Amino acid sequence: MLITGGWGSLGRSLAMQLRSVGHHVVQAGRSSVHAEDSVCIDVCNYDDLSGAINSLRPEIVVHLSAVFSDDFALALATNVIGAKNLLAALEENHLNARVLLAGSAAEYGIVHPEENPISVEQVLRPVSIYGVTKAWQTQWGVFCAHKGQDVIVARIFNLVGKGMSERLFVGRVYKQLEHLAAGSRDRIETGPLAAVRDYISLEEAGKQLMAIMQTGKSGSIYNVASGKPVSMRELLQGILRERGLGMDIVVEGARPHGRTGFDVPIIYADVEQTIALMGVE
Repeated sequence: MLITGGWGSLGRSLAMQLRSVGHHVVQAGRSSVHAEDSVCIDVCNYDDLSGAINSLRPEIVVHLSAVFSDDFALALATNVIGAKNLLAALEENHLNARVLLAGSAAEYGIVHPEENPISVEQVLRPVSIYGVTKAWQTQWGVFCAHKGQDVIVARIFNLVGKGMSERLFVGRVYKQLEHLAAGSRDRIETGPLAAVRDYISLEEAGKQLMAIMQTGKSGSIYNVASGKPVSMRELLQGILRERGLGMDIVVEGARPHGRTGFDVPIIYADVEQTIALMGVE
């Protein structure tokens, strides 16, 4: 089994879970990592990727490789062309591997409160370059599934755990907590905390991804989420409480951190289809 983006927070967690149940997992990333079952693969470089696929000949590929960049060319190359390269490389090397493409809740974009919980049938109205390119990745994956490749899509909602990108709310909070513990800062700074999201731990996301990988239907899309609406304030309170800290150290800003444009007030997932898969042996 091959995991692209295998050294990100979700990739590490998922690899550990898969190995615990007996899978042989190879983790791939853009940078070299001196670890067993690790390879350096640039999904934007087709020849590099195809050569690695031919050498490894995986039966399952979990494609987590992605960038959150606001640089359109970079996001297009990694999030869209990278997935296209992967599926083309498998076809060129005559491998009928099962491919799980990691999508994102950012594909949904503008969501009106009454549309929640969001099903995978929801009209996509992405409001970020990341969301747009992830939606294109999903469309390409479903297109390839209709042509006969074994492709499924998992739209992952907000992850909670250590090692998250600092471009994400949870990642920024954990990084500031590290600085707080080291004595290099005395407060946590955030944007507005009123927005309601769907948060899921890395471990629980891994369990759902494994169920989708094992029993999901090719060409289908599944939400990976808790299905529970939680405000960013409630989430932060819980993280701080675990460390014996209170909200008195939090400075809440008036504007979202690093974002412009529409900020979805509330979004949470319908996970009925995904939970049903978890009950299938």
